[in-house]
Amino acid sequence: MASGWVWVDFENTPQVLCLEPFIRRLRGEGCEVRITARPQAQTLELSAARGIAVTPIGNGNFVRPLEKMVGGGLRSLELTHWVLRQDRRPRVLLSSSRSASLAAWFVRLRAVGLLDYEHATQRPLAIGCETVWLPDALRDAKLSRMIRRVARFHAGLKENLYLDDWQFDRAAERSKLGVSADEYLVVARPPATTAHYASNLSDRLWLAAVRSLSEWPGVRILISPRTISQREHLAQLVPRDPPVRMLHHVVAGPGLVAAADLVLGGGGTMNREAAVLGVPVWSVFCGPAPAIDERLAIEGRLRWVRSERELSETLALERPTLQVGRGPFPEGFASIYGDIVGRANGSVPLKERAYG
Repeated sequence: MASGWVWVDFENTPQVLCLEPFIRRLRGEGCEVRITARPQAQTLELSAARGIAVTPIGNGNFVRPLEKMVGGGLRSLELTHWVLRQDRRPRVLLSSSRSASLAAWFVRLRAVGLLDYEHATQRPLAIGCETVWLPDALRDAKLSRMIRRVARFHAGLKENLYLDDWQFDRAAERSKLGVSADEYLVVARPPATTAHYASNLSDRLWLAAVRSLSEWPGVRILISPRTISQREHLAQLVPRDPPVRMLHHVVAGPGLVAAADLVLGGGGTMNREAAVLGVPVWSVFCGPAPAIDERLAIEGRLRWVRSERELSETLALERPTLQVGRGPFPEGFASIYGDIVGRANGSVPLKERAYG
């Protein structure tokens, strides 16, 4: 790779695991990588747990739309100043970060982005990135015209990018969590409360499902809260019976999922990790339905629980069992990595940015 370095930015917790394989591959091939991270949810804690040193920039966990917009804009400016203060200019940015993408546009830096939720704000990525990679399951999804101009599609899900090479020992993962072989383990991930798609209905359905599942014989429920404040809030609401336990430290989601018999998800990455690893999912996500999750539901990997009626019907079914995993798709990682290196080296021609 040509002289210079690669900039990676983590704007939220799931991006740590998604981008980690690219960081390790780049460094393994002798490339310098510098990483910034937003103190959002458990981003800094998970980075530390994975042995990834980061420079924290900005603030996180905003709730109101205006706070999110102002906070994101200010972070873009902070990231711009950070890049300009470096001893050398980076060759390329790799991220799923809106604020970093805008910073890359400000300093005219080449950028590669990743996106897997078509209802998320797309404009900053479209403006700042020369190319935005999406799972091939989104080829027919509703995408903005700006994103379509820079979109490329990779095989598999975003979660395949890091899970395909992740080695799991299910028995060992369960043992670390204190779960016996004969217990039915439910990993319960509550809905996001600060996301723009947050829904009170999702919260109510998730809590009702936890309470009902806690009555199943031989069940163990591990709740993995997204933030400290969410953990403190849920501690007052969930059953305090022995089958239910709240995690009080950061545990990488894939290890939890690999140990589980069922994932009760509020939406997002853990649902897709479960699908990749062959663990059944009940999703109480009541925001705009992701096309990927709709595909997983058709495949029988995910079951929607978006009403009281659907919850009652789901609880009346037999306990779901493990399935064959979804993947691997090694060509997905190879396509994106080749694009990153090509743009860093200059072997991929410079493209005009999207301005309209």
